[in-house]
Amino acid sequence: MDRRDFLNSTIGEYRLIDYIGAGGMGEVYRAVHSKIGRVAAVKIMTRAGRDPRSLERFLNEARIQASLQHPNIATLYDFCEVSGQPCIIMEFVDGQTLDDRISSQGRLAAAEALLVLQAAAEALSYMHSHGVVHRDIKANNIKVASQGGIKLIDFGIAKDNSTPTFTQHGDVIGTLQYLSPELLKGGVADPRSDIWALGILFYEMVTGLTPFQASTIGELYEKISKASFTQATAINPALPREVDGLIAGCLKKNPAERYQSIRELLAETTRLASVISSPRLGTTTREKNPGAFSAGRLGLISAGGGIVLLLLVVLVFVLWSGGGDDPTPAANRNAGIARKDAGPKRSVTIEVAEGHADVYRSGEKVGTTPFRIEGKPGEELQLVLKADGFADKNVKLSVGQQDKPYTFALERK
Repeated sequence: MDRRDFLNSTIGEYRLIDYIGAGGMGEVYRAVHSKIGRVAAVKIMTRAGRDPRSLERFLNEARIQASLQHPNIATLYDFCEVSGQPCIIMEFVDGQTLDDRISSQGRLAAAEALLVLQAAAEALSYMHSHGVVHRDIKANNIKVASQGGIKLIDFGIAKDNSTPTFTQHGDVIGTLQYLSPELLKGGVADPRSDIWALGILFYEMVTGLTPFQASTIGELYEKISKASFTQATAINPALPREVDGLIAGCLKKNPAERYQSIRELLAETTRLASVISSPRLGTTTREKNPGAFSAGRLGLISAGGGIVLLLLVVLVFVLWSGGGDDPTPAANRNAGIARKDAGPKRSVTIEVAEGHADVYRSGEKVGTTPFRIEGKPGEELQLVLKADGFADKNVKLSVGQQDKPYTFALERK
């Protein structure tokens, strides 16, 4: 089955409604439980038939994730098969990866970076206490939820005492820029390897760069092997000097000289927090400051932000009330959503495989996908879907006797 076959299909009690992305072993979709409405992420192992060893890894990933229950770790809901292809059904984290956030901002404010580091460290401390080493801590495997909160989302190469041996002695596994010197030499990963990766991650958050920069793999290997890097404060002078000390405690060439446990690292983050004002999780508007988060990001909520929020609440109330004449929101009126006295209605829910698109009706924007519109059974709906980088898509639908979802694929320009 290809992507088009999966969309709108069901896996267990979940209907796949949106394609999220692909990884080394499969594809990930957003799905909704048909009875309770819970949103989930479904990872489908698309290479199982060609690579039995990848199937073993996939099963190991599911087994380890199922054993972990922590607020900073994405929860596994179920494991099943569809058309012979194994699937992991897990918690859907509505937000961006840390990698995307760093890329869009250049770097994070020190307080925000410290908050993410502490959350990731708490998750790893829990994992290590259960005999699990992650082995692939990096910005792309951490998500910042749109409503706040940090989640580890990928356990593809995590291992515990029950993990089979997938590689031969001397093989290197993991993401090169985050690998510790001992792993580059084919050594065995232990909790101190994850601590090294946390140091890389924190450095990347506060500078926008990974600490070991090179034009060739050989040069990169040499720098990592020597633990040779420029201090974070030399790249970002606004940082307190204590940041360099914390990073140095993670990035010692000899594992015996690093923090020996995540708890030691967390104790250092507590000391660092005393010289950095701690942020709260929330949503802010986009700012030009490279340390600020855009809408839906982690941010510092100032007193001025509280005033803006109050004004927005008042504005929404005024717009909603419509001056007292019509309590129906304008967007719903434009979309043809009728009042209760207009007779029985059925709904159509519109999605696009590429993520989100603006929905237009009669030349006027009426919403953004996922978009739900109601009408009388048999009523014809003519809409246009618009998204940056894609050709406009004209769709014509008929409202049926039952509520029905539709997912459309857009074509790139």
